[in-house]
Amino acid sequence: MIISAVLIRFFRSFNFDYLRKAHENFTPAPWDVLESDDLQYPFVRVPLEATVTTVVGANESGKSQLLSAIKCALTGVGIERGDFCRYSQFFAVNRSMAFPDFGLEFRNLEENERTILAKACKITIDEGLTTFILFRINGKDPEVYIPQNNGWERHTVHDKKALNTLLPHWFEIDTNVALPDSVPIRYLAEGKSSAQTGPRKERHSFIKLIMENAPSLFGASSERDTSVAPTLASAFAAANQSTESHDRQLALADDLLLKVATISRIAFQELLKAVESGRDGFANGIVERMNRTLAASLNFPKWWSQDNQFQLLLTLRDQDLVFTIRDRTGTEYSADERSGGLKYFLSYFVQYLAHEPPKSAVPEILLMDEPDAYLSSAGQQDLLRIFEDFANPQNPDRQPCQVVYVTHSPFLIDKNHGERIRVLEKGDGDEGTRVVRNAARNHYEPLRSAFGSFVAETTFISNCNLVLEGMSDQVMLASMSARLRRQRVASMDNLDLNTLTLVPAGSASQIPYLVYLARGRDVDRPALIVLLDSDSSGDQAVKALKKGPNGKPAIDEKFVLQLGDLPSNELISTYPDGVVAIEDLIPLTIAIPAVKQYAKEFLAPQEAAALEALTPEDVSFDDTSGTHDALERAAAARVEGFHLDKVGFARSVVDVVNRDDDLTEAAAIMDANFRILFRELGRRQRQALREITTEKISARIKRLKRSFLLDHPVGATREQATLHLEDIEAGLDNSLAAEDVKSQIRTIRREFKLDDEPNEPISDFKAFRDALDMLVYHQVNQVQEN
Repeated sequence: MIISAVLIRFFRSFNFDYLRKAHENFTPAPWDVLESDDLQYPFVRVPLEATVTTVVGANESGKSQLLSAIKCALTGVGIERGDFCRYSQFFAVNRSMAFPDFGLEFRNLEENERTILAKACKITIDEGLTTFILFRINGKDPEVYIPQNNGWERHTVHDKKALNTLLPHWFEIDTNVALPDSVPIRYLAEGKSSAQTGPRKERHSFIKLIMENAPSLFGASSERDTSVAPTLASAFAAANQSTESHDRQLALADDLLLKVATISRIAFQELLKAVESGRDGFANGIVERMNRTLAASLNFPKWWSQDNQFQLLLTLRDQDLVFTIRDRTGTEYSADERSGGLKYFLSYFVQYLAHEPPKSAVPEILLMDEPDAYLSSAGQQDLLRIFEDFANPQNPDRQPCQVVYVTHSPFLIDKNHGERIRVLEKGDGDEGTRVVRNAARNHYEPLRSAFGSFVAETTFISNCNLVLEGMSDQVMLASMSARLRRQRVASMDNLDLNTLTLVPAGSASQIPYLVYLARGRDVDRPALIVLLDSDSSGDQAVKALKKGPNGKPAIDEKFVLQLGDLPSNELISTYPDGVVAIEDLIPLTIAIPAVKQYAKEFLAPQEAAALEALTPEDVSFDDTSGTHDALERAAAARVEGFHLDKVGFARSVVDVVNRDDDLTEAAAIMDANFRILFRELGRRQRQALREITTEKISARIKRLKRSFLLDHPVGATREQATLHLEDIEAGLDNSLAAEDVKSQIRTIRREFKLDDEPNEPISDFKAFRDALDMLVYHQVNQVQEN
């Protein structure tokens, strides 16, 4: 069972659905009618996805209030008169003060859930029932609506306990608690706070103060000084102070080490005994074993894309375990020396791993309010993967749960799933919050208002960027990617829009300069690939890219794909002369209905009616430049001056192919065409990313080599050479290019016998220098050869 929609009325910024009420075809549902006076005030309905729902909107649009509404509807707790919508005409200060109204729509009921629902309402339920709606109206007892005879039948809930066992449990990931810098061993050994588990800094300050004033406190009576007592009392109070924030941090550390790493509390008890008795060797052995267990349990590099050699370690200091971090350079830092974003991501990650679903296997829903506050753009992308694993767990033992989160950040939007986006917008006056329909289908236009600007269209933000001629290409590629993702096609036959930014240039002629801006003026250059039509404008753009500024190519030609270069033997092109533009990948049996829909949206009714008789037989490709040109000419024969806007046509194509079940055969051809296109783009994307990685590796090796030769211009010992190669290895990741460099380093060690007699000089230092040169340029040569 899932929550398919939230219904809200008269709650804070949610007044009622004023647009629905004003619609000429408005028919109220039974729950839209107020019992007191039969007035009709429809609920604001917010649909939820079965997996992940992303809620965006401007400040004060009602995003966080939506999460509160879900909690109130599920539990009945927290429903207050003070939350009644202030600009509702029913807001009053007399005895008739009302409560806000909440509802939840449920779908996909299973047999055991139908049984519980029947028990709660003391009714008989049909075996085919898959949906019902729960309401909590005006603070009264919950009631249920069940579909019956093309309508709805209302039932009172008689057994609230049974209802509570049916409803999903909500839970949150606490976005305001970070992993602590350290945790007292005593806390882990005893599992509770005490005077000896306060903040580490304050405890040490108190002990230091005692040691400094020991003679005054414990010396001969003639030497004692009571004036220090107030200072000691103040320091003790600070060390013994148990704040809610500190307690939550300790509880998080406890979850990490006991629930996630599955370290026994007995192990911490033994560690505490070893520390207190001065058995340092035994204590260090326990901590070393704990670190191995922690690394195996976390597998953190899988989720933290910014450093795939990241390690979270425990370091023993006095009677505390300090969290330290070792990064890809091999350097170790204390947690407080790293960014707040990393500590908060670690917190989210630990809470994710430590979460224990109810033993009753009742469904769950995760609610998160603005988790992006402390995270970088890359960290937010990593958080998306955690949300996805909550909804579609890779571990078969984990129970899937719905996820609803609120965000202000464009980086926390999963661009592979535009259907998951819900945009909330606050109207004027008493209109209240409404849901913007078709936010994703309308090319993310409402998101511009929600975010102030849409970053992805104006900057290069992802690992790789695909430069396109125009916005119509962007609409087609993004929409077809979403369509193929719903079909669960292989990842190599699709685009991952979270790692590939689609950048429309405006026209083919503007692409060369855009590529120059992105790659030609900075040392740290983003990966780029280019998609062009195979018409004269596309050919001119290819020539300009090859020529480049100052006579140097702006981009390697292997990263430029013209549509005419796609394998013609695998494609079915609508245009007889082959694929020239992206519209040539669309079968006529889809393109014709798309033209008609476009006409209904943009033309006068009589002009749209004139195109209803348009058929594929009316489309002639003689003396045309492609499918789009042929379609426009065929339509212009019926409607004088007809212009087929490419963006509008692209949107209509997507709507038609996703809506019309009679186009299955043509849709399969179109899907196959785009899979071929995506496969070719994906191959170029991977190659571009490999080249960028290689450039970074080569630059690092070159920099270290230059420094090494400045220190050792004519000779070096084997030990000095070994340390130099270790410096190079410390900066390598786990990419294929880096693994190849590591292999070359092993060869150098072997050929120059660096592991033997470390104090001896390298016998052939010139050959060693040549080997370092080969190390610098080996990867570049490999990429060029491939």
